Order: sequence, then C-alpha cells, then structure tokens
Amino acid sequence: MALPWLIGAAVLGVGAWIASSSSDNSNSGGNGDDEERRRREQAERERHEREKQEERQSIKAALKEEGKRRSVDFQITLQGWVNVHYRSTPPFKASILQTGKQYKRVVAQNFSDSGGLSLLTDSTRKNLNQFEACYDVELTKSEALNDAINETLGYQKQLQRLLDSRKKLEQKRQELSR
Repeated sequence: MALPWLIGAAVLGVGAWIASSSSDNSNSGGNGDDEERRRREQAERERHEREKQEERQSIKAALKEEGKRRSVDFQITLQGWVNVHYRSTPPFKASILQTGKQYKRVVAQNFSDSGGLSLLTDSTRKNLNQFEACYDVELTKSEALNDAINETLGYQKQLQRLLDSRKKLEQKRQELSR
C-alpha cells in the first residue's frame, strides 16, 4: 500500500525537479536577454557619441576653413586704412573646445585702443577686437588712416574754438542786454 504513495511522491519530486530546472533555464535565458539588451544599449550610446564627435569635428573643420577663407577678405576690406600682417600660417586661431565653447586668443593691447582710434564707432572697435582675437595678426595704422585721424582731430579743435567763441559771444550779448 505504501508503494503507490512512494511512486506518487517520486513522480511529484521528479516533476518538481524538472519544473525547477526549466525555470532556471528560463531565468538564465532572461539574463541573456538582459545582457543582450545592455550590449545593444551600450552600442547605441557609443554610436551616438561617435556621431556627436564626428559632428563636432566637421564643425571645427568648417570653422577653420571659413576662418582661413575670410582672412584674405578681411585683409582686402581693411586695405588702405589698416595694414594687416598675419604672423602665422594659417592665421586663424579661434577654435571650438570639447565643451562646445569657442576659444579665442587673449590680446594684451588691442589695436583699436591705440592712440587716435577712439574716434571709431563702437561697432568698428568691437569688430577689430574680434578680428585680433580670432586671428594671429598685427594691425597698424596706414598713412591714410593717420591723415584722417589728424584731420578729424584738427576739425575737433576748430569746433572747440568755435564753441568757445560762441560761449564768449553769448556772455558779451548777455552783458550788453543788461
């Protein structure tokens, strides 16, 4: 009589063992799926990072090429007023850092701060300062610019004399009208 119970218990034990081993296999299969998913996610992140790096490199290359191309344009634009002497080849020195920020040279003494150039408009002064920060360049005043500065300073002196004369005449007029 105990034999059927023993056989039943053995069958249940074997069934439980089979069930547990198959659940272990499904768990290990699940671990494989998790591992595969992590690998795919890691590969996707690496691919995305490579794309961003390639985009940064292409932007940097485009910036350098544009800077190189414009160096001649700036020299031509300033011709006759400002002498442009590039100190290195290529003269364009601005770049984009890994952080995405633009790096420019620090210029100890800007050309636009030199004598007589305070007469220039603010936008012209800012543009000249940006030019010096982005390019390895030495800017000097041309003969025509020196002449124009001297002429303007002469006009300012004459204007001041006229204003002083006007002020004196106004004072005389007020004295006479009393």
